[in-house]
Amino acid sequence: MEAARITLLLFVAITAPYHVSSFTSDNVKALYTDIFTTNSYNKHVRPISDFSRPTKLYIDLDLVGITEIDEVNEKMTSTGSLFIMWNDENLQWDSPTYNDTHTIYLPQNLIWKPDISLDNGFTKLKELGDNFILTTITSDGQVIWRPFEVFETKCAINIRYFPFDKQTCSLKFGVWTHPLLDIEIEVGNNGILLHDYKENGEWTLLNTSSTASVSSQYGAYVTFNVTLQRKPQYILNNVVLPIVLLSLLSGFVFVLPIESGEKMGYVMTVYLAFAVFLTIVSASLPESSAMSLLSMYLIVLVVMGTSIVMITAAELRLHYREDSQEIPKFCRYMIRLSKRLQCKKTTRKVDDSSKTDTKIFQTRNKTGEFPPSEDSETLPTKVAEEPETVEEFTWPDVTAAIDFFCFWLFLIANVVTTLGLFVSGYIMGKS
Repeated sequence: MEAARITLLLFVAITAPYHVSSFTSDNVKALYTDIFTTNSYNKHVRPISDFSRPTKLYIDLDLVGITEIDEVNEKMTSTGSLFIMWNDENLQWDSPTYNDTHTIYLPQNLIWKPDISLDNGFTKLKELGDNFILTTITSDGQVIWRPFEVFETKCAINIRYFPFDKQTCSLKFGVWTHPLLDIEIEVGNNGILLHDYKENGEWTLLNTSSTASVSSQYGAYVTFNVTLQRKPQYILNNVVLPIVLLSLLSGFVFVLPIESGEKMGYVMTVYLAFAVFLTIVSASLPESSAMSLLSMYLIVLVVMGTSIVMITAAELRLHYREDSQEIPKFCRYMIRLSKRLQCKKTTRKVDDSSKTDTKIFQTRNKTGEFPPSEDSETLPTKVAEEPETVEEFTWPDVTAAIDFFCFWLFLIANVVTTLGLFVSGYIMGKS
């Protein structure tokens, strides 16, 4: 018991010289009075004792999300906050004098802050942040300002590989008025912060970069670059897939028989559908001299559709030609080849027995007897011969051969064009 009492007394004796202190509202009020009243702090004066030295700014970007990329207006909308830090020599104090007050918070409109602005903004120039935003100030004069904004910036859109395109957009922040001798800008320790970033449904963030630069014309500025890859699933499902299916349907006009009377109406319907899709895609892209992959594909399909309409009209003209008009030699070759490829016979049997009998009867009437022995041996042979096989072509055969070749020609061309354009665009867009 005595030992415990001695231990307690020793503990009290050792800890007695030390006490826990905490600053109060009176301490903070006294600090504010000394800063703004006693020392007459002026927010319009650059906070440095030697004006021959520049004030250094350290800027990071805390990116929250990419809201939208407007291809038509070439604009990127993003959300985030800047992390700006500098040293204000007029906001330094002795912490023990104010009961260990190390940190205070002041509205941004009460202190000096750099005239930082978004240089490549899409709207008019305005002040960053708002007056309700508080700045963090420590006793050594370090100021941290975090203005939160929805940034609308210009972004040059390259649509060449749309919908597999990759875009690089930038946010450029610079000092609007102060020259290089007054303010220097450097990228902070992190550059672009992504711990609060929310993924966009249409774009994937590939990488980011940040650089600080100087210009004799624009002064000091920092540029934050973001590289985005489009997610093509929506375009492929809602635009490309219907177009591919329509392009396949256009070739099936050559399967319809001309006698059905539906050839021209069918092909014109598909052709107009291509024109509508081309209008929709063109309206969603910027007016640029560069042609997108999808626009090129649609133009190829429109050219193919135009050719199909012209061939169909010519077929209708040929199909109803009179048989008295001679069929050209190359059309005969085309008919033979199409029938061979379809495993059809190119000839048909013609029965000439009636003509042979008539010739024999006329010979008997003139001579009164059968011709000499040599001819008499051949006459029964002629009567007993099998019917001859001859090639007989009509204009419907010509149009049937055109249908056969055009169907496979346009089908193969369609498949090759689709695979060639989109596979190459996917590979080039990823590289």
